[in-house]
Amino acid sequence: LHSTLFPLHQLSTADPPSKTRKQSKQTLSSIFAMCETYWHGHFEDREQFVTQLIPLLLIKCLDVTAQKADIKRLHSIRDALNLLDFEDEESIASLKLHLLRTVSSPLFLQTAEGRKFISHLFRLHPSFVNDLHQAIKVQLPCVKRSILKAY
Repeated sequence: LHSTLFPLHQLSTADPPSKTRKQSKQTLSSIFAMCETYWHGHFEDREQFVTQLIPLLLIKCLDVTAQKADIKRLHSIRDALNLLDFEDEESIASLKLHLLRTVSSPLFLQTAEGRKFISHLFRLHPSFVNDLHQAIKVQLPCVKRSILKAY
């Protein structure tokens, strides 16, 4: 199942003609839903699916077209972040950068689930806490008052 779903994802994220773009989005949404169901259903080997889902859903949440529902979906699988190996700097570097971007994302800061997700990041790994603090400090001097309240 895993070997079928994630090549499908690659096909669905390629730049399709406008005619098939809607089908690609539907395929991607179905893949996300299946992986989430697998995670929430506590199925065997669910870790294989969710560790692939995390970066995909995170990238979707950081996109300019992201919606509150996307943040809620990511928040619902936040415990899966504990499966990631923060000791292996090479394998986690790209994902860490995306996770750090959440602390400056207005959508994350404006939604309760987004703020809870960011709060969860502080419990992931001791070495990541300093990175999170630095990412927030950079934002503070130029952030809007409403966003400042979220911090």
